[in-house]
Amino acid sequence: MTEDEELATWIETANNGQGPTPTASIGRDIFDALTEAVQHRDETQRDIDLLVSQAREQGASWALIGAALGTSRQSAHQRYAHA
Repeated sequence: MTEDEELATWIETANNGQGPTPTASIGRDIFDALTEAVQHRDETQRDIDLLVSQAREQGASWALIGAALGTSRQSAHQRYAHA
């Protein structure tokens, strides 16, 4: 079994067999692009976490951080207070 076939089997049997319908598929190019987008999202989230922490260390308020994030101060605080 190839690495791609193993990955497809793992995905289809994930979640106690409740994974995607085995007959449904996406093109490899879409799968690769989706995987790459997730990696970028994760990297971006780490950057945001670090920048919020640095902003707090410099005395920025949750209201200001929330504004920069496009959210409320309460949402920013809930999401990043423990980061």
